[in-house]
Amino acid sequence: MGFWSNQNFLLISEQRNGRVLSVEGFGDYTDEWHMVGDLKTLKCMYNMTHGATPANPCLYSMAGVDALESARWSRVPNKHLQDKLFRPVLDIPLSRVHICLFHALCRIIEKVVHMYICFAWTLKPERESKRVIKEIERVLSNIGLHGGNVRIEEDPKRSQGRYKVPRKASIGGVKARRFLGFSLKDSDREEKRNMFNQWKQLHRVVKDNAAGGAIHNHKADVWKSLDKFFYYVEQNSWDPVQVSSFQKELLNWKKAYLASWGGQHITHYMVSSHALYIYRNISLRLYSP
Repeated sequence: MGFWSNQNFLLISEQRNGRVLSVEGFGDYTDEWHMVGDLKTLKCMYNMTHGATPANPCLYSMAGVDALESARWSRVPNKHLQDKLFRPVLDIPLSRVHICLFHALCRIIEKVVHMYICFAWTLKPERESKRVIKEIERVLSNIGLHGGNVRIEEDPKRSQGRYKVPRKASIGGVKARRFLGFSLKDSDREEKRNMFNQWKQLHRVVKDNAAGGAIHNHKADVWKSLDKFFYYVEQNSWDPVQVSSFQKELLNWKKAYLASWGGQHITHYMVSSHALYIYRNISLRLYSP
């Protein structure tokens, strides 16, 4: 933000209060400022040191994981009313703040993949754990993570005493897309089908160790709903049927994720992203007066 001057900050505030932008030779314009960024940037820009904690992970309210409930979808953002430490750097309302889809995709995929890694890490007996971990390393390497050389190892920063936890695999946008097929056109599906929907390969690795068929099916449903979720948010326009379908997929995703991994593993990105602010069309449709 170093390139921003005091005049820039003042301009946003003045235009928020009705100042008209005059461009010589073109005309007068009334600007509507929006902000898009990854979750960390947005939390910094809105001084959310108190909000967006594990107990209250939503960027837009003080809500917990129940922010995924459909009853909250039509609520106007209210963190600025509930959080006493709310001090935005720029005078842009939360109703015009949007989480970057690219970062949301990477972080959510990263978390779900990590849950599979943690599952394998804690398997008993130890030889079975090592076998499944090797298989996961093979799948992730084939996708291209870590330069094609994935090694699942202990995370010394997060491990404590006998409690050992594995490192997270780092997943960028290009690789994250390979876990899902939402970005493929029908004409591309046959040609690229072996490159995308790689979640199926990861899913099969732990199949024989899943705690019953129901849990295994829920884990598959997490990926299927996530695929549809990102398909919808990439659309340029929505009709009422698509909005209804999108909301249905959110509920399917939440139900499957909670059944598979539990509410304690719901992340900030999941709550804030599913608050329907990833995509401008959605937020304006549902939250504009």
